[in-house]
Amino acid sequence: MSAPAGRTAEPAGIVVQRGDSLWGIVARHLGPQASAAEVAAQWPRWYAANRRVIGPEPDRVLPGQIVRAPAATADGEQ
Repeated sequence: MSAPAGRTAEPAGIVVQRGDSLWGIVARHLGPQASAAEVAAQWPRWYAANRRVIGPEPDRVLPGQIVRAPAATADGEQ
């Protein structure tokens, strides 16, 4: 996945930029066709996969943190 303009993607993750939210990061990762319901279903998985980086408040990501997509499930969902 390439990084959207103004975003830095590393092979191992996505660097949080000022103004980012976990919801927004997940929405960008899923793409423009993703519905709000799809993002709502996925952001908790992203938080679980990145809780050690994000901390106890999923609505507070900080610039410079590196978040990673959760591992794909058995059905291929990411």
